[in-house]
Amino acid sequence: MKKYIFFIVWLILAAGLAFVAFSSEDSDAILAEVEPRSYAVSFEKNVRVKELFVVAGEQVKKGDPLIKVERPDLLIEKENKLNKLALLKANLGKRNLQKENKLYLNDLEFDIKLKQLENKIQETKTSLEQQERIQEGFKKLDWQNQIVVDSIRLSKLQLLKGEKELLTREYHLKRKEINSNYALEEANASAEIELLEKEIQLLQNEEMELTQYARVSGAIGSIQVETEQLVPAYSNLLSVYENNPTIIRAFTNEHNEIELASGTEVWIESTNRQYKIKGTVIEVGSRIVQYPVRLRTFDQMPSWGREIFIEIPEESKFLNGEKVFVILQP
Repeated sequence: MKKYIFFIVWLILAAGLAFVAFSSEDSDAILAEVEPRSYAVSFEKNVRVKELFVVAGEQVKKGDPLIKVERPDLLIEKENKLNKLALLKANLGKRNLQKENKLYLNDLEFDIKLKQLENKIQETKTSLEQQERIQEGFKKLDWQNQIVVDSIRLSKLQLLKGEKELLTREYHLKRKEINSNYALEEANASAEIELLEKEIQLLQNEEMELTQYARVSGAIGSIQVETEQLVPAYSNLLSVYENNPTIIRAFTNEHNEIELASGTEVWIESTNRQYKIKGTVIEVGSRIVQYPVRLRTFDQMPSWGREIFIEIPEESKFLNGEKVFVILQP
């Protein structure tokens, strides 16, 4: 009998609670919470934590260092590229030295041959000058013989001058050939060096990002790692919560007939102190979702409704996660 009476009382109580819950959710004032604006620090590659500059709950300012990590793959890749760059530069220097040696030998060979030709030309000119003086001294000598001797020497002089011109042309052609042969190699090596330097610069930029700084002023949330821990890619290392929240997340019951639209002004009032402020609806959900447990009238009774996002001024005195009332109508 007692069990029967208890069961009836329990049913009546449950029905009353359901009625109260439905009535409260259908009212013009609904429960909401200040949406914590936060971000998590994570990396796209595996990292090892080298240093933590903060502790959970600590207040930080924008630009304060939070955490420093190292990427084993980045260190290896950077070292390999630096070694490759050093080898390329060494080979390029070696090739430049080979080119300079060939140019030097070409210059040296040209100078020797040129001096030899110039000496022969000078000797021939000297012989011709001597022949002229002899002609003046011995005018009675046979004139025809003089012409034969002069013609041979003059021909030899012309041949020597032609050989000098040919030698000069060959010298310049060989010099051009040496420069051309090495020019393509130098261009390819220089292009590869430039590409490697850019890749190393990108790696250095990534290396700079391994020390993370606070993007906003706020409080440190949870810290999921410790020093020297190896962390998989995309894992959250720590979180930062902004000091001045500007978004209220509310739910209006699916049975609520109040029409809301972006731009609607509402009052936001604290549930535990005398403080309220105006907010503006910025988004109304287009589907029905389940209430979070914290915003249910009764924890054990699931509720359903549409999400409403309301913007409040940055200078508000609400705290991250604070429970508030949203008054939908004045």
